[in-house]
Amino acid sequence: MLDRRYQVFVATSGLDMSPERRIVAQTLIGIGFSSWCVEHRTPVSTAIARRQIDESDYVVMLLGSKYGDCSVSGVSYMHLEYIYAITKQKPIIVFIHADPRNRPDELQETSLQAKEKFNNFRKQLQHEVDQVFFYRDLRDLELIVRANMLHMLECFPVLGWIRPQNMQILQDRIDALNAKVNQLERELKKCEHDMVAICDVSVEDIYCFRYRIQAYQDGYVHEMEHERSEDWGQLLYVLSKVFKTLMPEECFAKCLNDYLNETALAELRITMPQVYAVGRAQIQVQHLYHIKLQMRQNEWILPAHRDERHRMLWKLSSKAHEILETYIQQQNRNFQLNSNSYSNL
Repeated sequence: MLDRRYQVFVATSGLDMSPERRIVAQTLIGIGFSSWCVEHRTPVSTAIARRQIDESDYVVMLLGSKYGDCSVSGVSYMHLEYIYAITKQKPIIVFIHADPRNRPDELQETSLQAKEKFNNFRKQLQHEVDQVFFYRDLRDLELIVRANMLHMLECFPVLGWIRPQNMQILQDRIDALNAKVNQLERELKKCEHDMVAICDVSVEDIYCFRYRIQAYQDGYVHEMEHERSEDWGQLLYVLSKVFKTLMPEECFAKCLNDYLNETALAELRITMPQVYAVGRAQIQVQHLYHIKLQMRQNEWILPAHRDERHRMLWKLSSKAHEILETYIQQQNRNFQLNSNSYSNL
């Protein structure tokens, strides 16, 4: 199992929150997080804090009873860090002292303006951040951090980082994936090699393809591989039911497999009379690919454009509509002639 770690930036008002910051840092280490914090505030430290926020997975706002040291703009460095984290769309969790007025006098703001800014910032955090939790003492803070930081992993999953000693595990996974890619590339080349040359066909031409299907007989499931011969007119007719409107490319497989599920029972009963049901038909990939290419080559079903999910959408062409009308009329005439021949007998 990979030893995954997560980086957390802890924003505080300054040195007045050192005990709380140490508790948070120790607690985070115990549950798989590493923390950063900037306590000595200067204009230079702002750039450092922003770089640390950029590289962090989560941001913790730790608010006691002070607004904190202010920048030249009159906004505290902690407040600026909060604004920056918002712009970077970092998951934020806030831990606020439940009763800031009862903290020691040396931890209180001395000016009315600073107290007003603190109260406004406290209200802002409660209004804008979903994950806000209140603590009363250091022990309470430890328990709340431990419980809710693990909850943050579930609500806001991130990649984190892997310890260097786990690089061999990662390399093994990469090697396994590369082997899988090579295997798939070989299979793709084999499919391409098996493909027949694509040229124009007529609706009367016959196409032979193979498919797999499950046949149910005597309470058992039999995995079967079968061959089917259809003229291109019938294949176009089957696909036209789906591609009358814009549909994604994967509908080729679903449409043909559904057709095989509906029609294969009678075909299989020729050799297996006791078969009572079939299902899970799947046309072979190379034949599916050939049918799709043939529909495009003949300009019967063509790619139109991509949807919002970047999937290629296909649609029956006007040319195919005309061909289908003629084909269906011919099929009806053939059926009528066959019916008359049987009645004469």
